[in-house]
Amino acid sequence: MNYWNRALKNVTRKLSKSVLLALTFFVIGNFVIVGLGVSNAATQAKVLTRQKMRAVISYEVDYQAFYQWIDTLETDEEKEAAYQNYPYISNEEIQSILADSRVKTINALTSTTAYSSGFEAVPLNNKREQDSSSNTGTSCWVDADGQEVCEEVVWTEPSVFIKANSYPDMIEFADAMFELKEGRMYTQEEIDSGKEVCLITDTLAEYNNLRIGDTIQVSILDPAELSRGNGYYAQMGVTTDDVTMELEIIGIFDNKQEADPTAENFDWMNKYESPENIILLPDTAYLNTQYNLSIKSWEYYQTQYPDDEYYQNEENRPTQDAIMRKSSITILLNDPLDVDQFVEEYAAKLEKDYRKLDANNETFKQLARPLDTLSLFATFIVWLVIINAIIIITLVTALTLKTREYEIGVLLSQGVSKFKIILQFFVELAIVAILGFTLSVLSGSLIANKVGQQVLAYQVDLSGVDELGKEEDDYYYTSVWDESYFSEISLEDMVSQYQVEISPLIIAEIYVAGLGIVLVSILIPSLMIMRFNPKRILMSAQ
Repeated sequence: MNYWNRALKNVTRKLSKSVLLALTFFVIGNFVIVGLGVSNAATQAKVLTRQKMRAVISYEVDYQAFYQWIDTLETDEEKEAAYQNYPYISNEEIQSILADSRVKTINALTSTTAYSSGFEAVPLNNKREQDSSSNTGTSCWVDADGQEVCEEVVWTEPSVFIKANSYPDMIEFADAMFELKEGRMYTQEEIDSGKEVCLITDTLAEYNNLRIGDTIQVSILDPAELSRGNGYYAQMGVTTDDVTMELEIIGIFDNKQEADPTAENFDWMNKYESPENIILLPDTAYLNTQYNLSIKSWEYYQTQYPDDEYYQNEENRPTQDAIMRKSSITILLNDPLDVDQFVEEYAAKLEKDYRKLDANNETFKQLARPLDTLSLFATFIVWLVIINAIIIITLVTALTLKTREYEIGVLLSQGVSKFKIILQFFVELAIVAILGFTLSVLSGSLIANKVGQQVLAYQVDLSGVDELGKEEDDYYYTSVWDESYFSEISLEDMVSQYQVEISPLIIAEIYVAGLGIVLVSILIPSLMIMRFNPKRILMSAQ
């Protein structure tokens, strides 16, 4: 008779004891399965919510911290030197980020309004466009004799919106907010050379009968005002040629975003605020034009103020490098689950000299607080139950050991090793534990979800976390100036992902936990068995 048969016979012969132990394991198993189910559901809800969020990270200059530092400087010379050295994000930093395999693309955008020339922006047909008085007013300037002159004018509002990127890709294309219909995106070579190429929306192309290879003119200042010769920039000698780009159309794209006619601000939106009037071009093409304007302005003030130390110092002259500098970029990763690790790794390298990384984690962490607390308590309860189970089963096994001393003595006198006797005790407990945990899997699966939902609802109420946001439709259009690519979420969104399900992995964990309890519980009785002497046991039994 081997130890397995002896263990099986002992389990069936002492049926009342086996049933009580099985019920004990059954109760333990129910607590463990509910605890593991709740903890796993809380973790999974956070993962699923994070996966729904866009995997973006903002890296930008922290101007608030920079200005606070300047305020601590004591002398005007120190402050002036600080203002001459604004922090910025270098191209080397951006290139190192792009080299990371987790990075999908980067937006290093310059965004601004502009004026169409020779083509018409797509109309919104709202009240603003129908009310001609909204574009009239009084323009005043000082003539050559120093006299103020005013006249009624009709000014032209910007009609298109420029999004110029420093790299040959955009988050909007990578994330399917924009879809390329015809042609191509501009290349890195075109960016480096400042080539004046662009992509326009399919609606803008259709409205003006434009095709790939056509050219359009876009000005960063109002050509009508410059032609009048009496405006601020006109007096500087700025001409339309200085501020106009002749852009070759190399691509046509579909903007999935749409202006909502029912939106509160729709009736007073400008044409450039329409998602159909967005034009994409290389950042350098726009910034070269901006540089021309800056030089004209500098030269004008240099002649106007010959005694001004600032304008007479050539070191303060605008440079293309300074204009090309970036104060913020947006990074898109391939996997939303990499966001936290990415921020943690790059924080020490990038968060210096008044710059900061932001992954929109504050809102996420606040909304996840009830789930974190729930997971913490569930894990605590599981370990508390397991520790108590070990103590109880160890005591029961140790107490029953006295009644089995004669049996142990006989087995030892027959040459059965102490290890096999201990193994027999382990098998006896394991059989009962497996039976109890099997029953608990059936019952625990039925009650875990209901218990989990009730506990979560209580924890949400207790936490006091209100809805901090609402999931926005990726294609709902708010403002051209809004370049935040963060996905807004609400507590409801996160809680909706919370579902307690008893997966095969959890079931496997329960059986592992049960066998672990049996193994640890048998250790102390094993030490007692190792001290047993068969001759002494049998003599004391006579």
